[in-house]
Amino acid sequence: MSERSERISDTAEQAKNTATPRKSVLLAGGAVIVVALAAIAWFVWPRPSGPLILRTGTPQHLVTVSINSLRIGSTAIDITVTDRAGATKDHAAVRIQVNQPLMGHAGQAIAATATGPGHFHAAAVPLMMTGPWELRLSIDEHDSVDELTVPIWVGG
Repeated sequence: MSERSERISDTAEQAKNTATPRKSVLLAGGAVIVVALAAIAWFVWPRPSGPLILRTGTPQHLVTVSINSLRIGSTAIDITVTDRAGATKDHAAVRIQVNQPLMGHAGQAIAATATGPGHFHAAAVPLMMTGPWELRLSIDEHDSVDELTVPIWVGG
């Protein structure tokens, strides 16, 4: 073999030897990046949060609506009613009607069951499609009826 071809062969061998460590470094760096992106996605990916809690009121009442799992289908809703000073309403009755304003759907009014002073529960409120809904609450204290609307958004 000539001296020139030996130099070319040596140069090719050196390039081959330096390419292998570079590949390893690039593969290791790529693996680190993939793991880092997976960890970031794990922490920022949306998770089901706790219950949806909405607070609203009228001149006579403060109302808290709690929905554990806001989804399509029958959904349980808890309602707390107090007067403006925060005292529970022992002799009230609450009815819920759901409306889907974009589609013109209006459900039948559902009587919420009293579960304690000022606390009411409706076990199966029908929310049959995604999109904006209105919970129309009627609070009947026998001497007056107070009505209010609570907007919600139902996702998939």
